[in-house]
Amino acid sequence: MKPLLFRDIATKSIPVPPVTGLNSNNRPYANFYDDSRTFRDRTNSTKRRRRDGQDELLDAVFDLTNDFPPVAHPDRPAVDVASIKTILVEATAMAEGLRPVLGREDVSPDSKAIVSMLLTLVGLVGTVVEKGIEPISAVVVGSGATTSRSFANAARKLANPIPVPQKPVPGKKELVESLKRAENESVLFGANLGNVEVAHRGTLNAAFTADLRRRTVEAVDGQPSAVLDESLRVVEDALSCVENIEFLGQKSKPYKLPGNGGESNYCSVPIRLTFSDRETRMHFERTIRTNTGLKASQSLPPVLRSQMAAFRKALEARYEGDMIMTRPDSIRLEFIAYRREGGVGKWLSLPEVYPIPPQCMLPGFVAPDTIELPPMAAVVVAGAEGGEGMAVG
Repeated sequence: MKPLLFRDIATKSIPVPPVTGLNSNNRPYANFYDDSRTFRDRTNSTKRRRRDGQDELLDAVFDLTNDFPPVAHPDRPAVDVASIKTILVEATAMAEGLRPVLGREDVSPDSKAIVSMLLTLVGLVGTVVEKGIEPISAVVVGSGATTSRSFANAARKLANPIPVPQKPVPGKKELVESLKRAENESVLFGANLGNVEVAHRGTLNAAFTADLRRRTVEAVDGQPSAVLDESLRVVEDALSCVENIEFLGQKSKPYKLPGNGGESNYCSVPIRLTFSDRETRMHFERTIRTNTGLKASQSLPPVLRSQMAAFRKALEARYEGDMIMTRPDSIRLEFIAYRREGGVGKWLSLPEVYPIPPQCMLPGFVAPDTIELPPMAAVVVAGAEGGEGMAVG
């Protein structure tokens, strides 16, 4: 289900322009089924009607099977090594019959040179057939039968052998698919979906869009109208990037505030948003957080989120007083981290990484509660050499 935009929930007042009349009359003309009388009648159309048989004639224009014969592929070429070897035996016998000419004294040097060249050519052809053509074609010699495999195909297989497939790692396929799907999904919490519990998805969709508009207006309260229009335009543009919206739950329930766990004065439900790519998702999360105050985060399976949280806690204990942010790397299949020194400034990349276990998406996997980071010196050396170092406890 696509989310509703601001213009979809606003009151519309669009005039309907008149249409062409009937029989060269410019006055609007409507049929009997049109209460608003804005559509013209098509029963008295002057367009040329199709005659009987024209449908089949138009279909036959695109039917090429009657005009062209079916495609017939040529026979695959084959190498008859048995016939080649038969002719080669005859040529070798004839060449051996000419060998005594080389020892006669009454033969001219030119004739001896020609005989010597013939003997060399016959030996060369015999070597090519026995060492080249026959091993590649793999023909059974003596039965007179030829192979159905072409010479070029056999040569290609010998030159490019089929690689042996590697044994797949258990759980890696499921992990890659989960991370790929999570790159395009985000979950949003805390949206005000009304004061009462609602289960209808259309009502929840309209309430979510209305809440985004209300929060955007409240965020720029007291600012010029140009600032408000620009904020509404930016939020609506980010909302239009959502490919699908899904409400996770049977119905909305009273929302509990994070931290103290107290209940708010409105109902809410987690909302899963699907995007076309990763960049669009990140743009939506930044825009909504900046203009409305709502927080949307990447949708990860619970087992991956628990491991990422344990990795972040270990880094927060090492870098006390700094703000830590962790995220998955779907290419290298590991968690990476960033920090802000003292909670301000730019995000700085950290050398520590946590390789994601491939078996984490399989049933029965138990995620570790704590992660033991390697010594700082070992982390710096591993980062400089491009290696990894992480112990799980």
